[in-house]
Amino acid sequence: MAGIYIHVPFCFTRCGYCDFYKTTRLNQMKPYFESLKEEIRQRSSHFCEKIDTVYLGGGTPSLLSVELLSELYDWLLKHFDFSDNVEWTIEVNPDDITPAFLHSLLYTGFNRISIGIQSFKDEDLRQMGRRHNAAQAVSAVELAQKSGFRNISIDLIYGLPWSNEVAFADNLKTMQELNVQHLSAYHLTFESGTPFYALLKKGFYKEISDESSLMQYQMLRKAALDAGFEHYEVSNFCMPGFKSRHNSSYWKGEPYIGLGPGSHSFYNNTRSWNKGNLGLYNAKNYEAIHGQESLTPIDRFNERIMLGLRTAEGVNLTQIKLNFPDYFDNLIRQVQIRIQQKHLVIEDGFLRCTADGWFLSDAIIEELFLVN
Repeated sequence: MAGIYIHVPFCFTRCGYCDFYKTTRLNQMKPYFESLKEEIRQRSSHFCEKIDTVYLGGGTPSLLSVELLSELYDWLLKHFDFSDNVEWTIEVNPDDITPAFLHSLLYTGFNRISIGIQSFKDEDLRQMGRRHNAAQAVSAVELAQKSGFRNISIDLIYGLPWSNEVAFADNLKTMQELNVQHLSAYHLTFESGTPFYALLKKGFYKEISDESSLMQYQMLRKAALDAGFEHYEVSNFCMPGFKSRHNSSYWKGEPYIGLGPGSHSFYNNTRSWNKGNLGLYNAKNYEAIHGQESLTPIDRFNERIMLGLRTAEGVNLTQIKLNFPDYFDNLIRQVQIRIQQKHLVIEDGFLRCTADGWFLSDAIIEELFLVN
């Protein structure tokens, strides 16, 4: 099975922490949509996998009208071969949600919704540059539930430099009370090129301590597990049976096609991408923004280590030995120290991070990477 990711790069305003490709030029939405349809038409003829998941991300996909979303849905069905039980996900902002919009999404065919809440605190939302407030965040979830969505995911951000553990505990309590099916929670990072990064360099913000980061991560994990969630990926939790099938396909190394400026694809051991350039994209100059690379054996080994250690399942050592025999013995030697430190464990033929190791997963993965 395979997935389709569609990048919708439009936002009303720019959030200070976000480094995804986006634009506030909303007058370019219609030309973008026509270019997206043409890209779908052209690329569908070269992608023969049966489609199991579709994910509209951004940006702010909920800025697209229900008419455009319905047209996009039909256009995709016309050009790709779909399985019988497709997961259709759309990211939405809380302040875009109305009962009419939600009913239209369900009627069109979307069966999973991801709500970009980030925090249930007004001060957090103001500092992050979000358009909604705390009351709208709660209301958005409740409206989605009342409208008939039975697969609702929310996003939260922790590690905020102006906040503290007490405020984050309140956020987690609200999350528990809302009874959603999926939670994605990310530690704030100061990405180069973002307004937050500039403020960090000027001394306006200061990154929180490692101790505070660990404490908030442990609070997050405990609150999610207490609420009945499974911790199935470093930053993702779900109620039983509600894993994100689309994101899980990334972590398993399954093929996917990315559409729109700023999107990425993976197919036949080749990684490709569209550069973030809306002007060239709207001019349908796809060749000018398209790039690709064929993955070397070391690239593919590193990717399997990185993706596997981010998940509860872990790295399948049998597959590693079969597909990368030259690197297997070295891997087993390298992991011994982390096993002794109780950051990694080998169980049932899988190499996994422990609960403590997951917080250190980025550093552990970097240690295990091979260099071309």
